[in-house]
Amino acid sequence: MKRSALWLVAALFYAAPVGAGATGASYFAVVPFAGLFLLWVAVMRVEPFRDGAAFILPTVVLQFALSSMCLGLGAMLRILLGIEVTAPLMAWLVMGLGALALGRLIWEPKREAEAEALLETALRKLNAFADDAEEILEQDPDLPLKHPTGSEAAALAVAYGDLDALPADGASEDQMRAILIPLDGEVRSSILLDAFLHRAERTGTRRDRHAALILASDGALAWQEIGSGRMAEAFELIVAAADTVTLAHFLRLAGALLDDFPTTHADLPTVARLLDIANQIEGGHPELAEALVSLAQRVEDIHQDLSENG
Repeated sequence: MKRSALWLVAALFYAAPVGAGATGASYFAVVPFAGLFLLWVAVMRVEPFRDGAAFILPTVVLQFALSSMCLGLGAMLRILLGIEVTAPLMAWLVMGLGALALGRLIWEPKREAEAEALLETALRKLNAFADDAEEILEQDPDLPLKHPTGSEAAALAVAYGDLDALPADGASEDQMRAILIPLDGEVRSSILLDAFLHRAERTGTRRDRHAALILASDGALAWQEIGSGRMAEAFELIVAAADTVTLAHFLRLAGALLDDFPTTHADLPTVARLLDIANQIEGGHPELAEALVSLAQRVEDIHQDLSENG
C-alpha cells in the first residue's frame, strides 16, 4: 500500500516538469526542476551520496538530463496536441514541491533502510541455513528418514504415557504387548525399534527393557529390519543391567523368533558373545547359562544350514 502511494506521488512529481513544458515554460526552467530533482534525491535517501563525492557530479548531470527530458516531453506534447494554454512556472514548481513533501511523509528512508537491512540479514541467515542443510544432507541423505514424523511422535508419546502407568519392575508382557504391537501400523519399524531401545537405555527400568525386547523379537518388525541387530542391542541392555528376569524372557522370545523366522539369526548376538555371557553367569544362574549355550548352538546350526542351502 505504501509503495503504491509512493508511485502515485512520484508520478505527480515527474508530471510537474512535463506540465510546465506543455504550458509554455522556457527551456531555462530546466534549472529549477533539476534542483527539485536533486532535492528529491537528498530527501528520499538515507545517504544520498554514500558511494562517495565522486558520484555527486554524475548525479547532478543525471538530474539535469532528467529535467531536460521531462520539459522536452511536455514541449513535444504541446506541439503535437496543439496546446495553447499557458501557466506560470511557479505553479508547477509548487506542485513538484508538494509532491516531494507528500512523498517524504509516506516514505521514511531511515525506517525503510532499517527494514531492508533486517530483511537482508534474514535472507543471509536463511541462505546460510539452506547451505548448511544441503551440506548435511549431502553427508547423510537418509537423515530425514531417521526422525519421526509428527504423527509418529504423537503415537510414541501416547505409548510412553501408557507404559509409564505400568509398574517399572513388574509389568506383565500381555499389558505391554497391548500397548506396543498396535504401533507397528503407526510408526515405521526403524523409528519404533530405535525409540524403545533408546528409551530402555535412558530409563534403565526392567519394564522398558522388556518392552524393547518385545518389539525387537516381534516377527514382522524383525523381518522388516533384518540385519540391523536389534535383538543384539536388546541383549546388551539386558546384560549391562544384570537383569536375569528379562534375560529369561530374551531366551524364550529369541527361540520363538527363530522358530518363525530362522533368517533373523543374524540379528541375535554372536555365538561367541552368547557363550561368553553363559560362562559369566554359570555359577549363579546355571539354567540361564545352559539356555544361552543352547541358543548359541542353535544359531550356529541355522547359520550352517543356510550356508549349505544358499
